[in-house]
Amino acid sequence: MTETIERPDVEQLKQALAERGVAMEYVAAAPDALSRLKELVPMGTEVQTGSSTTLDQIGFTKWLTEMHQEGNLVYHRAQTRGQGGPLARAASRRQSTLAPYFLGSVNGLAMTGEAVVTDNDGNRIGGYVYGAANVIWVVGVNKLVPTLEDAIRRTWDFVAPQENARTQRTYGFNSVLGKTMIFHREVTPNRIRLLLVGESLGF
Repeated sequence: MTETIERPDVEQLKQALAERGVAMEYVAAAPDALSRLKELVPMGTEVQTGSSTTLDQIGFTKWLTEMHQEGNLVYHRAQTRGQGGPLARAASRRQSTLAPYFLGSVNGLAMTGEAVVTDNDGNRIGGYVYGAANVIWVVGVNKLVPTLEDAIRRTWDFVAPQENARTQRTYGFNSVLGKTMIFHREVTPNRIRLLLVGESLGF
C-alpha cells in the first residue's frame, strides 16, 4: 500500500483544495468533527449519506438517525442490493439524488488536491458529482497520500479488500466496486466542504 502522510502540511493541502474549488477546515479529533457537522447541517433539511465508516466512527450516523426519529432532520440512506425490493430501491435512489445535503468521505486524498472515490452502484458518486447542493467530506489523515496516482493505488490495493470484508459482514455478499470517481475540480462556489480530521478514520 502507498505510504500515507503522517504529518501533513495542512496549509499546503488547504491551498491545493481551494484552487480546486473545495473549502477545507482542519479539526483535531472525531468529537470536533461531529460538533462542526452539527453546526453545518441546518435543522429541517434533508440529508443523504452513503455507507460511511468514517461517519459511523465519529458518531454522526447515530446523531443523524436520532434527529430523524425526532423529526428534526429527514435522513435518506440509499438502499443497497439485498435491502427491500426493486421499487423500494428505485424510490430510495430518487430521494437520495434530491437531498440538498450529502455527507460522506473519500477513499484517497492527494496532497495536490485530487480525491478518489469508489462505489458499488454509484449512490455516493451521484450525490458528490452533481445531485446534492451541499457536499461535506469528512476525511481522516490516514487517507492522505502524496499524489493522485497514490490515491488511486490506495483505493484499489487497500480500500477495496476492506470494503469487501465489510460488505460480507454487513450484507452477506461481496462488494462490487463498479464506479470510480476522480475529483479534479468543483465549479460551483461553496458547494463542497472538506473537514480534515487529525486522526485515523475509516479505511
